[in-house]
Parts: sequence; structure tokens; C-alpha cells
Amino acid sequence: MRKPTPRDIAYRWHAEAVKGVYGDAEAPSPDDPQCGWYKRTLTRGGVFVPARIWLDAETDIGTGELLSPETMLCEVNGVRRDPVEQWSWLCSHPITEEEFAYLTQLRAHALLHEPDLPIATPTKPVDWLNAPMPQFRKD
Repeated sequence: MRKPTPRDIAYRWHAEAVKGVYGDAEAPSPDDPQCGWYKRTLTRGGVFVPARIWLDAETDIGTGELLSPETMLCEVNGVRRDPVEQWSWLCSHPITEEEFAYLTQLRAHALLHEPDLPIATPTKPVDWLNAPMPQFRKD
């Protein structure tokens, strides 16, 4: 019986990379993407956007057996992408799952409430001389 890859095995490289165990020379090969959470820019001088790579597995509810081969999927800034094509951009910027969630929520907030923030238009370089200053409320 074939079982899905356990989470600790699928995310092993990422967990070690976030801890800083690997140096630049120990990154996996360019055609070997690894499951995890990452960030990247979409343009030079742009802001970081969230990205993730994960395994998708269709399993039998009763037995937990794989019904079809596992598929590696990738999402960058909320858009599905090819994990092999994106890997060279992602492998040098692993982040925690919490930072991924923060960047995802920050992007959603900016799109709805603060469209002038650079994270709302990540395909444009940031003009730091004219970027809006953060506003803080006194409570």
C-alpha cells in the first residue's frame, strides 16, 4: 500500500534551511524544488511576496492509500506557478509558515484598504522617495 509522503520528510530541507543549517553551497539542484514557504520579488527593486511549494496527494478516506501519484504544486503571490521554474527564485529565501501567513494577509489587506502600499502592486519597483509613510493611530 502506498502512503503519502509524511510532512516531516516532505518539509525536511525547508526546516533545516530556515534554521540556517545549509550554506549557499548546499542548496538543492535547480531542478529539485523542495516543499516549504518562501518569499521572492517579482521585479528588481520590488517588495517580497509570499510563495509556497507543497505536495498534493489524492488519498482514500478509509485506508489513507494514495489513489494517484503525488504532485508538486507551487503558488507565488496567490497565483499557481511551475515549481521547477520558480525554484531558482525561491530556494535562497525560505521563511517560516507564520511569515508566509503574514505576507499573505498583508497583501490582502493592502489590496482592499491601502492600494498605495507597495505590496499592493508588487510588479512595480518601489520608489522609496515617494512611498507612503506608515500611519499609526493613538489608542
